[in-house]
Parts: sequence; structure tokens; C-alpha cells
Amino acid sequence: MTAPYTVRLNASNQEVVLSGVIRPEHARQLADVVARIEHFVADLHGTVFFNLKRLRHLNHTAFLTLARCLARICQTRPALALKVVITSVIPWAEKRFAFLASELPTLTVETYDDEFYPGQKLIEQTSLIPCLRTQTNILWKSERELMPRHGLTRGMKIADICCGIGDFAALVHREFAPTQVVAVDHSQPFLDYARGVAEQFGLTDIEYRRGDASNLLLDDDSFDFVTCRLALQIFDKPEEILAELYRITKPTGRVYLTNEFMSHIFGYPRDASIRWTYRRSSEIFAHLGMDLDFGPKMRAFLTDCGFTDIRIDSIHVSNANTDADDFKRVVQSWSDYIINEVATAANADEETKQRLRRGFEDHMYAITHRRGFASWPVCVASGQKPRRK
Repeated sequence: MTAPYTVRLNASNQEVVLSGVIRPEHARQLADVVARIEHFVADLHGTVFFNLKRLRHLNHTAFLTLARCLARICQTRPALALKVVITSVIPWAEKRFAFLASELPTLTVETYDDEFYPGQKLIEQTSLIPCLRTQTNILWKSERELMPRHGLTRGMKIADICCGIGDFAALVHREFAPTQVVAVDHSQPFLDYARGVAEQFGLTDIEYRRGDASNLLLDDDSFDFVTCRLALQIFDKPEEILAELYRITKPTGRVYLTNEFMSHIFGYPRDASIRWTYRRSSEIFAHLGMDLDFGPKMRAFLTDCGFTDIRIDSIHVSNANTDADDFKRVVQSWSDYIINEVATAANADEETKQRLRRGFEDHMYAITHRRGFASWPVCVASGQKPRRK
């Protein structure tokens, strides 16, 4: 029988990696694990890392066994530094290992996902919720028609990674009747809102989980269709997210992505002001480690990750095919967020902020003017995980 956990020793990084679920009835069941760890660190110097980012559960017996092992190493090798790397996604981890660090002076604990991507504090905040809700409302009618072309059919197992406020997962559940929906996001406020949306829609069988998209606590080869919408663009290492999406997708299953092309948002009249505003906004996001022009790059990233049968589409939101008031509300929320939060975080000067504000106002003018035209391009891509040879 395959063990529900793995212990991997990465010599080049001086790292012990534990993942899965460790629930022994007796400490002696972990004797081999303890022996491997002690043998591994015997000849090491400097710092040894214990990577627990993918450890979903550690029962009391397992924690005590690991704690005693770490204590012995600290006592017999006082010059060796031990660093335990945990995730805030697992609620028991911080409390247990903080206590252990207080008892062992050469052991430290790092909660890596307090800031695991540069823009985290800017993205995971409740002020974005109205914007996210309206964006989904605008994009859904196009995505509902596009997703079947990208492989979505009724009765599939679906994972929605970086699910945000959960409204997209709820709409997919209602429209395509999947056998399972697991929706994952790192923001607790977003998940709280998502559960409220599901309750409002009367959907009791969407499983919302807190998680890190670069270290998902989901099994390999589990889902027929994996979505990640308007999310890769906010991470400084999107290839790490894609690798996780690839891992959890079943062979012949598909990953479905959407991302923006911010610098090509258009409006007329006052097109020069609008063009400058979105290009400058894209540069400001880039300064903070985000790429809101990631959309056209998806084919390359999907190819590099090993996906095949890559399909490309685009959604051209405009005031000709979208309710003008909805479109205007989205732009107003962008203006508030980019000027008050993003530009401030990037230390933009007041003159830049004022010029950005005028550009967003000009875009809203173009949306609502009887002679005006305004657009918002969103790129769509999907790829298939190859069948195993």
C-alpha cells in the first residue's frame, strides 16, 4: 500500500521535504523517516531546511516524533541551524512550530506565504471585491460560450485555482453541472465572500479551500478541467503556478487561462490620454512584480510547461457589446485601486497620479459618449496535459 506521505531529501539545497498526510498510530511507524533525516543531516554544515509547505496534516504523534528528532539534532549539532518552512494555509502549523522554535534556540520557523509574491498585500484585500464581481459579470457571457471549445463539458471534475470571490466557480457549477468543484484561493476575505455567494446561489457542494497556487494541497492527476482566471498576471513567477496546474490535471485534461493585455486597452475620443494611462499603469504593475500584459504570452508559457493542443481566443469587451454602466463601474474601480493602492505602493508622484486619474476619466467618457468607443482586451488560452507514454 502506498504511504499517504513522502519524505524527500534534496542534498543540493540541504533540504528535507515532507508532503502529504502523516498520521501514524505509534511513533515507531516513523522510525525509518527519523533515521533518514538524522543520516542526511549528519555531515551537513550551515543551515538545513525542513520544507513542510505541502504537508496537509501532521497528527500529534507525528508532530512529537518530528519535534524530538529536531531537538536531538539541535542538541548534538549546536552549530547547525535548522529552518522549518511552513504555510499559513495550514492553521495548526504556525502555533505548533512557533512553540517548538521557542524551545530550541538554533531552530527558526518561516511562514513563507506571508508574502510569497510581491503584490500579495495589494491583491488580497476586500476593496477589490466589487471590481472582481463586476468583471465576472461582464466576462461570463463570453466565457460561457468559449469554454466548451476549450474542453469543458458537463459532468467533469473541476478545480478553480485563484478563485477569488468564488462567483465564477458558482456560475460554472450552475451551468455545466460538474461532478466536483474545488475552488482555491489564498485570501481568507475572498473565501469568506465566496462561501456567502455559494450560499446565496443555494450551492452546497462547491468545496472552497484556502491554499497557495504555487504549492497546492491537491493530488496529482485529479481534475479534468482546471481554471485560473486573471491570476497568472499578478505573480512574479507564473511558471511555478502553471507547473502546479499541470500536476493536478489528469492526463488528457485541460487547463484554461485568461489574462489581460492592459497596455492595449483603448478608448476614443481622448485616445492619447487613455493610451498613456494604461501603458503607464502596466509599467507601475511591472515595478511591483506583476505583468498585466501577460495575456499574449500564455501560448509560450503553456508550451514551455509541456502542454499540447494549445487553443487561443480573445474576449474584446467594449461599450458596443457590454452594458456601459457595468463597463464604467469596472474602470472606476480600476482608477480607485490603481491610483490609491498600486501607484502609492510604487511611490508614484502626485503629478503621475493626477494624469492617471484624467486618463481613467477619459476612458469612462469614451464608454458613455454617444460617439465614443472603448475596449478592454482579455486573452484566453488552454492546453492539454499529454497522455502518459
